[in-house]
Amino acid sequence: MDRSASSAPHLAALQEFYQGEILGEAMFDAMLQSASNESERYKIALMLQLETETKARLRPHLAAQGLPLQEDPQMRPSGERFARELQQATWSEKMRALAHSLSQTWLPRYRELTATLPPSLRAIGESMVAHEQALLEMAQREAGGESHRSDEPVRDLLAHPLPRPPVES
Repeated sequence: MDRSASSAPHLAALQEFYQGEILGEAMFDAMLQSASNESERYKIALMLQLETETKARLRPHLAAQGLPLQEDPQMRPSGERFARELQQATWSEKMRALAHSLSQTWLPRYRELTATLPPSLRAIGESMVAHEQALLEMAQREAGGESHRSDEPVRDLLAHPLPRPPVES
């Protein structure tokens, strides 16, 4: 049986999910540099944590299918480029750009990829869609000025959530 990702849509989907997490991890890591306060640092770091945990959660599934675990060398630079383009933007502008990218690119693509998965892997795809939806909801809340507990959709998906910073009085 040919196990290359190009020969089977479900294998290509698993690879694309994994590489997307690498891109997101690089983007949020780079965005930490332009955070202007503790709240922004926490929220970006929380999104980074989701990317990292999800990437680790995907690895056993890729390995079980005989897929490589190496990073595509284009992913990190692509994520860093997105963060650099937003470096001078306000927090709301960053969150609007993130929400736009998630709603117009990543969420539709992950739904499309999930449709290619056999029933035995469908839960993975559905978890990836939920992952993108959580990031989208958080970004939309932040962009809309609803920062109180905007982190909850992402926190709910984490096995190891970061501690919230103290509430400023």
